[in-house]
Amino acid sequence: MTETILIMPNGTRWSPSTSTEIIQCANCDNVVDTDAEAQSYAANGSCPDCGNSWTEKRSVLINVTTPQELIGS
Repeated sequence: MTETILIMPNGTRWSPSTSTEIIQCANCDNVVDTDAEAQSYAANGSCPDCGNSWTEKRSVLINVTTPQELIGS
């Protein structure tokens, strides 16, 4: 996988910021992979890991970047 580097008009180099949404059980922190999986747990009524009523907790992790050091003259 190649890393994307953005080169700004002033020559500074940036890696783009990224974000990841996490959906998990509020009772046991069981993390699900997709929104569809979370909806299936809600339809069934319980978390398959802890057996408690499915109550989802959503979080968003945001990675913010800073300029990279310029190399060369």
